[in-house]
Formats: sequence, structure tokens, C-alpha cells
Amino acid sequence: MKHILIVVFLLMTLGMAGQTSDYSKSRCIDYHRNNCEKSTNKYYKYHSESRSGLFHKGQKSRTLLEAFNGRDYRISICHDDVFDKPIIMRVINKTRDEVLYDNSNDNYAQDFEFTVTSTIDLWIEIEVQGKSSLAKLENQSIIRRDSSVGCIGLLIEYMVTPRKGF
Repeated sequence: MKHILIVVFLLMTLGMAGQTSDYSKSRCIDYHRNNCEKSTNKYYKYHSESRSGLFHKGQKSRTLLEAFNGRDYRISICHDDVFDKPIIMRVINKTRDEVLYDNSNDNYAQDFEFTVTSTIDLWIEIEVQGKSSLAKLENQSIIRRDSSVGCIGLLIEYMVTPRKGF
């Protein structure tokens, strides 16, 4: 009996190890570094507030960026093909809760560059359009992974604002 339990335990362990999900948390780590288009401007540097995450259709999420006076920023998004509608990216003044940029008004651009003239706290908001495969249910307890879940990368780059004029 003892040997049977050991064999069953080993088979269960091997079975679990073989069931890896393409959309596991580890798959999305550094998704932004590996998939988002970096600026061709050699002066842009990688910003540590860049993020990657696992998202489902219909999800909205925010991350905070303290943008400093005298810097230019470039924000890029990239995503898995499972998302059939464009991803919405908004830049929001945290203090006033005012939308400063919305890519849905800019043909769903995948990147946005701007200059900061006064230090400001910004929300970078990502919204995945659509409904998950179980959106009909009031209480979404489960979400079908193969059709509703994928990685999204948010790449933030910055540089010192070039001097204007002579």
C-alpha cells in the first residue's frame, strides 16, 4: 500500500509539472522589455516604473508615475494577440483626476511622448476593451484563459529635455 501511494504521488507531481500555462505570472515578467518597441532615440533611458501584467478582457488598472520637471517621457504599450480590440492608455493628473492624454482620441496609438514642465504625479491607466468569456455572469468566479487572458507591457522611457533654441 505504501508503494502505491508513493507511485500515485509521483504521477500527480509529474502531471502538475506538465500543466504549465502560457499565461502564468512568470510568462508576463519583463514582457515590456521583450515585446514593447523601444525608442530609436539613443538618449532615452529605461524607467524603473515600467511594468508588465496579466490582464483579462474588461479589466482596467493604474500605476503611478512621478514625472519630473525637465524630462521628456515616452510611454509605450504592447500586448498579446488574444486582445482583439485596441488597448486604451490614459495619462491622468493624479491630483485633479484629469485625463491629460487618451490614446482612443489618437487612433489608439501604442506610444506617447511628452515633456514635463512642472513635476507632477500621473496615473498611467490601461484598459482592456471587451468582455471576458464569462461576462454574462454577475459574479465572475472564473475566466477562460485561452480566450480572455494575456500579457500587457507598459514601457516607460525618459531623458533630460533637450535645450530649446540657441
